[in-house]
Amino acid sequence: MLRAASVRVGLEVEFVAVPLEQMELALKDGRADAFFSPMTPERLKSYDFSAPVVTTGGALFVRTPSPTPENLLALSGKVVVTPRAGPLADLISRSAPAVKLSVTKDYQESLARVVAGSADAAALNYQAGAIIAARLYRSEITIPQVMFQETVNAVAVPKGQQSELLVRISRGLASIRADNTWADINRRWIGP
Repeated sequence: MLRAASVRVGLEVEFVAVPLEQMELALKDGRADAFFSPMTPERLKSYDFSAPVVTTGGALFVRTPSPTPENLLALSGKVVVTPRAGPLADLISRSAPAVKLSVTKDYQESLARVVAGSADAAALNYQAGAIIAARLYRSEITIPQVMFQETVNAVAVPKGQQSELLVRISRGLASIRADNTWADINRRWIGP
């Protein structure tokens, strides 16, 4: 989506892969000019954002044929796994203390534990979890239809800096939404 939006406004972008915990550091040390981030109240204090790129969030993945739990509270007393590096471990600890939280190395380990029966659910990013579950465990994991926690993600820059970059990206995003390019990209990556 960002690549398509950038092309629309003649903006040349290079994507720099860094671990989640180094995103802000990459911005501070000059490896990146901007980063892709949730628009949280904490980040809104320090960063300016482009127009929203995608709404994402946490979703619960369970073994088939079980239905997706309504929310985290429905998993009280049950084992829920989530990767150590992501934001969901802290959220679960704070909002659902009755859940037996277990952190894992990554998405693959989380899903493998659900399939093996050593965890009742995996709390993962909705889009990434759905893609990985469909690829590795197509018939063994229920792909959720809802998220238990939603966040809007956009391009972020330090407050008061790179405003022209945000304007151009926002203009490009508006363009790809207007002609359904955004929807086509979303369908290609996530599905209908």
